[in-house]
Amino acid sequence: MRAGSRLTCYLKNREVVHGWAAAGRMCLLAVIALIQPGCMSFGPASVDRDRFDYINAIASSWKQQTLLNIVKMRYADTPVFLDVGQIISGYQLSGGVTVGGSLNGASAFGDVLNLGSAGTYTDRPTITYTPLMGAHFIQVMITPIPPPALLMRAEEGWPIDMLLQIGAQSINGLSNRKGGMRGHAADPDFIRLMEALRRLQASGIIDLRVELSSETKQAGTIMTISQKNLPPGVQADRELVRKLLGLRPNLEEFKIVYGSLSRKDDEIAMQTRSVFQLLNQLGANVEVPPEHITERRTYPPIPESGEMTRSMPPLISIHAEKSRPGDAFAAVKYRDYWYWIDDRDFRSKGIFTFLMIIMTLSEKGEKVQAPIVTIQGN
Repeated sequence: MRAGSRLTCYLKNREVVHGWAAAGRMCLLAVIALIQPGCMSFGPASVDRDRFDYINAIASSWKQQTLLNIVKMRYADTPVFLDVGQIISGYQLSGGVTVGGSLNGASAFGDVLNLGSAGTYTDRPTITYTPLMGAHFIQVMITPIPPPALLMRAEEGWPIDMLLQIGAQSINGLSNRKGGMRGHAADPDFIRLMEALRRLQASGIIDLRVELSSETKQAGTIMTISQKNLPPGVQADRELVRKLLGLRPNLEEFKIVYGSLSRKDDEIAMQTRSVFQLLNQLGANVEVPPEHITERRTYPPIPESGEMTRSMPPLISIHAEKSRPGDAFAAVKYRDYWYWIDDRDFRSKGIFTFLMIIMTLSEKGEKVQAPIVTIQGN
């Protein structure tokens, strides 16, 4: 960015001395005005602006990237993630003053004095991106979410039915809703299980804790369902959970393991999803143009009864329009259509944001370094 100005003064001969003196004072003031900013520190003043600008920019780009990958999964396209590795932003501010004049008594305009100033402001950020690939891709995208990492979020206050609807594909053989070309609706008993667990969590009789196995040295989750005297409705839900999962009556503690089917009546086998499976599931909730289904560019919606949809609504709602939406939480353009999440759809926004936490739960081993922001200022 450049800014400059130029001033030309024409002085009568009889005012030469006074005119040059006044011009000299103007020149001195201009020089002081340009030098003064250089005497101050430019870096600290940029922190308030840059820090939040980059936060908003990174958050917005992450939302668009994630939404795009969900939509691409609906079309069997390849998801690609790029992490922001480093940001280096350099500022440069410079200025100058020029003074010139001529004495020409024969001129009709008398003597001439030229004053000029110029300034330059430069902002050249350098941003590095790291693609998610190789072993890290497999670790984050393909590895199933560990059951302890998923269920302990319920102890932090997250609704247990929402967590299981997001992260579990099956529990003791009861199948959750599945997206994709070969997707299917959830088992009716899985929906009944989610409703009962939600009510039991609200009553406070479910407790979850993580214990380290003495044999495998790996963390495992223990679910405790209280045996104390409870209101009839809560007792009915407790017995329903045990019946649906085939658990031993009158037993309080149950071990949760990874798997599709349980081998014992004192354990709960949970087959959790990977991030890749979750993106595929969320992609099933994308509204697509009818012509894309007719042309076999994507698969048709998975049929479900109205009662099942009311009991366990879809995780997220993603709309499609030809024109760019005006009130969107996130929006991306793909195949000449705008796909977006309504900013007034609180449930969809919450599920979409929780996806970032799910991806973090899939991280194991060495922690990925967070983005580094380096800002150079005069």
